[in-house]
Amino acid sequence: MAVIVPKEWQAPSPDAAEAYKLGWINEATEQGSAFNEAQRGFKDWREAFDILSGSTRSTKDSVDYHSQLSGRRLKTNIRAAISGLANIRPLWGFHAAKEYSKYAEALNKTCWALYLEGYWDQDVKECLWWAAATGGGFSRPVYRRDIQGNGNIFLDSFGTPCVLPVQMPRNGDYNGAYLVTLLEEVPVFEAHWRFPLFQDRLKPTSSRYWYAPQIREASKQNAARRVLNWFKRSNEDKLTDQYIPLRWTTINDCSLNLTSQPIHMGQPGASWEYEVPYLGQEVPNGAGGKREADENDCKIYPQRRVIISSENCVLYDGPGFNWDGELDLTQFTVDKMPWEPTGFSMVHDAGALQNAIDSIDRSMLNKIRAQMDPSLAYPIGGVTKQEAEDFDPFGLRQRIGFDEQAVDQPFKLCVPPEVYQIGGESFKLREVLMEELDFQLGTRDIVEMAKAKALAKNMDSIEALLKSYGPIVQDIARGMEKSLGRVGRQVGWRILQFMPTARLMQYADLETLAMDCWDYDPASIVPSHMKGENPYEEDGSTPRISMYTKMQRAKQFAKNIRFFLMPYSIHSVTQMTFRLGLMQLRGRGYPISAATVMESWEIPNVGKPTGNTEQERFASEKAEEIIQAAKLQKIIQEMGIEQGLMPPGGAGGPKKTGRPNSDKSAPHQEVKSDGRPIVSTSQ
Repeated sequence: MAVIVPKEWQAPSPDAAEAYKLGWINEATEQGSAFNEAQRGFKDWREAFDILSGSTRSTKDSVDYHSQLSGRRLKTNIRAAISGLANIRPLWGFHAAKEYSKYAEALNKTCWALYLEGYWDQDVKECLWWAAATGGGFSRPVYRRDIQGNGNIFLDSFGTPCVLPVQMPRNGDYNGAYLVTLLEEVPVFEAHWRFPLFQDRLKPTSSRYWYAPQIREASKQNAARRVLNWFKRSNEDKLTDQYIPLRWTTINDCSLNLTSQPIHMGQPGASWEYEVPYLGQEVPNGAGGKREADENDCKIYPQRRVIISSENCVLYDGPGFNWDGELDLTQFTVDKMPWEPTGFSMVHDAGALQNAIDSIDRSMLNKIRAQMDPSLAYPIGGVTKQEAEDFDPFGLRQRIGFDEQAVDQPFKLCVPPEVYQIGGESFKLREVLMEELDFQLGTRDIVEMAKAKALAKNMDSIEALLKSYGPIVQDIARGMEKSLGRVGRQVGWRILQFMPTARLMQYADLETLAMDCWDYDPASIVPSHMKGENPYEEDGSTPRISMYTKMQRAKQFAKNIRFFLMPYSIHSVTQMTFRLGLMQLRGRGYPISAATVMESWEIPNVGKPTGNTEQERFASEKAEEIIQAAKLQKIIQEMGIEQGLMPPGGAGGPKKTGRPNSDKSAPHQEVKSDGRPIVSTSQ
């Protein structure tokens, strides 16, 4: 068989020399940086950081005594927008058929507990801040252990300058790029702890990719700012570098096993360990039989290839760690078009408006300052230069001598007083610019949405909440839902792959994690055998090892559990209509349990009826009500109280019936004159 020689753009062979690999990664890093620089939103990054950090850059024609006032309107608007967008409560979760419903429920409880425990809404907020400044923020779900060995799932966040794609597809999807390099900087001790076998080679370096030309300024600044600084490092920096740059290069390597023997991949005992069959080798067909391996079976890197490197050495080159096989970076954007894969920052359209407002504010402040200490002219023959310099027009008990024969007034304004006056047109223009700034960012819609959400919690203004969801907010929120859905799916994979049984039991109750969730592998929620496999030998008692790897079983298992996020749910719009709809349906007699309604309103410690479907939960709840009623009747009888002594209609008196629903409008909240909240369908 002919040897296939890789092209220059292709990833080097795993057994290639380290120097060649580093050179290839350097070129990929340069290509990714060039891709980012070629985007239209690239030029806005520095201005965005200046505005958001409150920095003021002096213009070349400005002088020291001129005002350098920098307004905060745009920064406040962006902060209000991000705070409103990050205030999320997504209706998301895993769903499955009845056979896998217990697994889905366990994943849902674990995922939600991790969300609350890890304050993931704040991690989403960080991604939005990156998006506001660099056009895109990236969330990275990763399972990581600390120095004590305790592992957990984290949502790391990065900005667009840290994510460098090569061969980006037409639709701008980073997941479809040939390779994506993530630039990360970690303290020296952390790099040595993560990669103990390379401690002698992991040293802080003045990287040409991180430090000098574009990204890093100096080690005295924090890692985030150093990664995003776009000026050369000052030679006057005296502090030593204490961070090590790392590169995570994820590659869509399509190499196949064209040898005549299987290839073992991954570290022995690791969850990403697997064996690649050769083309034509007999492999299980999923139904207990055999078949010949095809191209899909013979992919050497079905979960992608990952190369971890510093500028001095290659730390890892092998299969990707995650079972889902996707790029572990999910982009969040606030202003993205199909032809702009990196998106635009929130300063792109509004930065010029803020600069115009700053110009007006500075001009007005200069006039006010000039009024407080105006420029004065004096006659050379009437006042000496020293007297003129010492004269303070606003000082008390000033004394100055002058020759009244030479001049009738020692000091005069250099310009007419009208020059220092601030006209009303300046304030009008400033007001117009501020209104346009608010409109550009859709800040009003977002602020009104946040206010309506606060009112909706008291059930006073549901309609205001729905109306506040303007088109700009809807567009941004819908884009966030797409990203959050992908993050949720990846978190589910991390739970399956890395979370041990003991951790799952901390998040899900014993009823959810029933014995049938563990089948014959109590150490993992992943089934020990494929469906149709016999877990025992012919004697019926000796356990049989599955012919499939844990990764293969996990992938088949995950196909039966899907992750969904309800549209327009993350900012309470769908939650509110969903809650009201549940109340209305239950009131009309549909089989919806009271526990489901209470859970939708986030009432704590709700007892959960048994059953996998809502109909089963409803029937179980009704059966429990009948049992409780029978117990109560028995107690009454034992106390010697006859049923005839009870008031008509039972202990609660006769039941009252109200006017039937007209069903002329969608369910909405109303408040009666006596203060009772009701769900109405009348117009």
